[in-house]
Amino acid sequence: DMIKHIIFDCYGTLIDTGNGSIKAVEAILKSVGSDAPAGEFYADWKSIKKHMMDTGAFETEKKFFELSLKETFSQYGITADATLEVKPMIDTLFSRRIVFGEVEALLDKLAELEVDYAIGSTTDTDSIMCHLKQNDLYMPLVFTSEDMKVYKPKAEFYRTILNKIGWDVAECIFVGDNYVDDILGPKAIGMKTVLLDRNNKYAKQAFEIEPDYIVSNLLELIDVLEVANG
Repeated sequence: DMIKHIIFDCYGTLIDTGNGSIKAVEAILKSVGSDAPAGEFYADWKSIKKHMMDTGAFETEKKFFELSLKETFSQYGITADATLEVKPMIDTLFSRRIVFGEVEALLDKLAELEVDYAIGSTTDTDSIMCHLKQNDLYMPLVFTSEDMKVYKPKAEFYRTILNKIGWDVAECIFVGDNYVDDILGPKAIGMKTVLLDRNNKYAKQAFEIEPDYIVSNLLELIDVLEVANG
């Protein structure tokens, strides 16, 4: 089948998240008087948040940041009020984030090739729309976990996008930088996938389920389309 449609992950794929999150963690730990290593704390916080998103009833990402911070505080013996201390992290959801340099050229090329594209992102709607506006990045179709009330990598996330647009899964490819969310999730419903590995994070990883393609730069998608479409 010809690849006619691309669904992009957003953060880490189209838009650079920078180091705002770790700076937010540093500010939170300073505020509560903790000397816990920021990197270790953030890794634990992300893990707890991800588990909540995967297993709990749906909440917005902002709410999950708060709920998971409360549990992380408990794990580290911190008695501060997570509903107040989470603010630096919530602020990063609307801070300046920059689109990766090759995105504009890629989207121009996709328009020439008449390939449709959309965003499918685990995020709240207001924050992603803020970042698209900041970068003057027009995306014709944007689907968020908040809109659909489901998170990656649940199959319903990807199926809902296809059902809403009317795209055939055999004609779609999902592009993202996270192996679980952007490869395992889409492949579970039979969608082709592209793993974006900008910094060789996955270079030595033995995949249980292989991505269909691996690229280090989004412009390599043009070559992927040429190969996939013969």
